[in-house]
Amino acid sequence: MKSAWQVRAGRHGERDQESLAEGLAIAGWGGVPALGRFDTREALKAGLRECYPQRSTYVIGNWAGQLWRFYREMNEGDLVVMPLKNVRQFAIGEVTGAYHYRPGASPDCRHARPVRWLRRDIDPGEFGADLRGSLGSLLTVCRLSRHEAARRIGEVAAGRPDPGWRHASANLDPDATRADLWEAVESGAVPVQLTVRNLLSLWGYRRRTATSQVTVHSELAEHGVTTRPPFTTVRMDTAVELVPIAVEPGATDSEPDSPEAEPGDDLPAKWMVRAILPEKPAIETITAGEPLAAAVTLMLAKDYSQLAVTDDDGFYAGAVSWESIGRARLAKPEPTLRDATTQVRVIDFDDELFGQIDEICSRGYVFVRGGDRRTLVGIVTANDLARQFGMLARPFSLLEEAELRLRRQTKRCVPEDLLDKVAPQWANGNPTFGGYVRLFEDLHHFDMLKWPLDHGAFLDLLKEARRIRNDLMHFSGDEVPKQDLAAIEGFCATIKAVDQSSR
Repeated sequence: MKSAWQVRAGRHGERDQESLAEGLAIAGWGGVPALGRFDTREALKAGLRECYPQRSTYVIGNWAGQLWRFYREMNEGDLVVMPLKNVRQFAIGEVTGAYHYRPGASPDCRHARPVRWLRRDIDPGEFGADLRGSLGSLLTVCRLSRHEAARRIGEVAAGRPDPGWRHASANLDPDATRADLWEAVESGAVPVQLTVRNLLSLWGYRRRTATSQVTVHSELAEHGVTTRPPFTTVRMDTAVELVPIAVEPGATDSEPDSPEAEPGDDLPAKWMVRAILPEKPAIETITAGEPLAAAVTLMLAKDYSQLAVTDDDGFYAGAVSWESIGRARLAKPEPTLRDATTQVRVIDFDDELFGQIDEICSRGYVFVRGGDRRTLVGIVTANDLARQFGMLARPFSLLEEAELRLRRQTKRCVPEDLLDKVAPQWANGNPTFGGYVRLFEDLHHFDMLKWPLDHGAFLDLLKEARRIRNDLMHFSGDEVPKQDLAAIEGFCATIKAVDQSSR
């Protein structure tokens, strides 16, 4: 089956004219010798490491993948799309032969595939929005496979309209927003910044889980984009900048090497106040000039213990509660709402939750302010805390018990030099769940535990516990799914049984 590829002619289109004039698709990497000497992808990686020793493993792997596709996976008859940077158009051609090396060409024009160019003046608007999104990849060599890309590009090459693609259940182009994102990153006109929470929402995710992280990380990489700092390691409301991966040597003076850590690998966590608010926060208020009876009526009708009091502009002015009303009536026979208004602490929706617990417990409640730092968006009571933490206490308790038992047995049985290889620097020599997975994937290391368990079954339990633990650490207020709680209980029971029998 015919495939379609995008082959970029340099970050600034420096290979455009030679590619069109010579009938070629040309890759960069001027420092790399003829690819014919590399029989495997691993051999190509080794060659790239020799050519670019300063580059990270991540970037070397990314470059090896692009060159291997250009060298071995691209076939005669495949279609090639080349962005023409200087005129903001595209050319489409058909591959007519095998890869060859051009030693007499300029360094960045030596790796080539012969191409018969079919059209050289295609306006971006001839492609559907989703296809334009795929063509926004910043990689030099990229397979275009999503949404029947090859068939649609063939139609455009023949001068016919892009027939488009739409999922049967979709009522809105699923890639339109992300296509705009790729275009903004490529243009580089202004830094592209957004919070981790907003980034995930582009893919329809509300939480940073193993699945959401792998999905987003993979599609970012597919488009030659990464985030700075890595979106997998910072708080959900931290702003990250989307930047191009080092697409080829010398493409830019500040090419970020992406982190080598596996996405979602036992991330440190901070729980935010917003996590305990409803999905659509709202708060009932009363204006300070209204009668006290209006507040009493509203509190009785809604079964509220307190109300926020605002000024005429809608901004926080205090709170009224049954306690403050009682005190006001003791002090004055006919008190007003202002007489019964007292001051209660107001916190921000993105404050760390744990830092507010003492205030919530001593006062009974606090009001929560939104992103504008002025408007109230919710209330957190001691009952909210008790309900939320009660819901989460059991899975955390079970995971902690299992981890402590696993840590104790590991310290007894596994040499320290092996533990040092899998324990992060901040963990004081203690592996995280991800570290335990990497350690015990080796059957010899697993046998050191001397636990009468099946290696594969134990590893599956450990990986599942790790996934659930990471989901919990990115707490969003969601109840722990029953199947996850059952998995944690099973893992803990297994570790507890063999730990006791090994004493």
